[in-house]
Amino acid sequence: MHDPKMEKKLEINSPEVKNTFRAYDVRGVYGKDLNEEIAERLGKAFGTFLGSDKRVGVGRDVRLSSNSLHESLVKGLISVGCEVTDFGELPTPLLYFGTWYRKLSGGIMITASHLPPEWNGFKITGSTGIILSDGTGLEKIKEIFFKGGFSKTKIGKVSNDKIINDYVDFVSSKIKLKSKFKIVFDFGNSVTASVVPSISKKLNQDSKFINKELDGTFPNRASEPSEESLQGLKKKVLEEKADIGIGYDCDGDRVAFVDEKGRIFASGNITIPLLATHMLLQNPGKKIVYDITCSSAVGDYIKKLGGEPVIVRVGHSYCASEVLRQNALFGGQYSGHTAFPEVNCADDAIFGSLKIIEAMSWSGKKLSTLVDDIPAYFTSKLREIKCDDSLKFGIIETIKAKVKSLPYKIIDIDGVLLFDDRGRVLIRASNTGPVIKVNAEGKTRGICDFFQKLGEKLVTDEIDDG
Repeated sequence: MHDPKMEKKLEINSPEVKNTFRAYDVRGVYGKDLNEEIAERLGKAFGTFLGSDKRVGVGRDVRLSSNSLHESLVKGLISVGCEVTDFGELPTPLLYFGTWYRKLSGGIMITASHLPPEWNGFKITGSTGIILSDGTGLEKIKEIFFKGGFSKTKIGKVSNDKIINDYVDFVSSKIKLKSKFKIVFDFGNSVTASVVPSISKKLNQDSKFINKELDGTFPNRASEPSEESLQGLKKKVLEEKADIGIGYDCDGDRVAFVDEKGRIFASGNITIPLLATHMLLQNPGKKIVYDITCSSAVGDYIKKLGGEPVIVRVGHSYCASEVLRQNALFGGQYSGHTAFPEVNCADDAIFGSLKIIEAMSWSGKKLSTLVDDIPAYFTSKLREIKCDDSLKFGIIETIKAKVKSLPYKIIDIDGVLLFDDRGRVLIRASNTGPVIKVNAEGKTRGICDFFQKLGEKLVTDEIDDG
């Protein structure tokens, strides 16, 4: 395990540091890609971006490097005149909640989310509690970070704020349960363990907890909740004859579920329709937002329930903004992230998991029955075709022009989606790596395979021509 006080000099304009700025956050391996110097400079850049005399919330997860990065980040923020509200150690959704609930100007969470313990990073939000991504503000912070020219003003100050109790009370008041369930929670040794038990108690649920001890090495399972990492949760659900198992990632913005039969799921292809079933019964005809990587079965099912599906590009900030703009019931992504107006559309897997329990409560059905009611089409295995970062987005633009002559409907808000009544293929350039992704689905296996081959050929033909 790395030493949380590692002191490695990193050149600000080095490839390692530049690559820490991703599409939705800043992250890298501690001591290799980022360190305390980077944290302090990011604090200066964000404070300069906001302007002096702004109030900024700061939180951190339990990773071994989070404390020292936190100290340096705060030092950078106050050096450019920010008043820092230190929320301490808590899940990421509570940093988002605290930012908008306390009416702050912005916030930064120190976390690498679901990544392994040697990683760390920073998730940055504006005053709304919605994450700033590339295109919604992160690119401007990046520019300031590398150019310098930070604000010169009076030194700011730091105050502490225990937001956890307010969050527990607020969220508990928004969840309406008709039943008492037996629930097993798997915290993965993460900060979610400092919050969820109190909510469960307020909601009068019969809950068991595993991997509850806070430990920044995450010794008991991998950080990301997945089929492989949640086998312990599955075993406990079956042993306890529980109604549902809930497993969080390291910072609480991603969640997976286990039904009473021991089946594990996390995809928005299941959670969005499941939530829609519950919420559209109470709000018929309303809109539900989902991203373009979700199955077309999601939209078909929303229509069947009498709702109006709205497709957006990948990224939580886009999903959240559209929910607010369209006055939608909620939004979801294939990756499992959610946006509920009740929590100002902040990325909150804790609240999302509670809404799943609420859906079970109001339906009177077992979780497995609710899942089995959701339609599923045949899908292909995701193909990642290697393509140079400097070329991949240009190739997507060329494909967009080329497919206009083909006999398919097209959505091009994020890559190229070709579809008809039988199936579809989505072609997207990765936001994080030198690849173009192709995956297809169809109402028969043959149609799915046809669309997958069509998508792959469109990409490989352009790469070969280049």
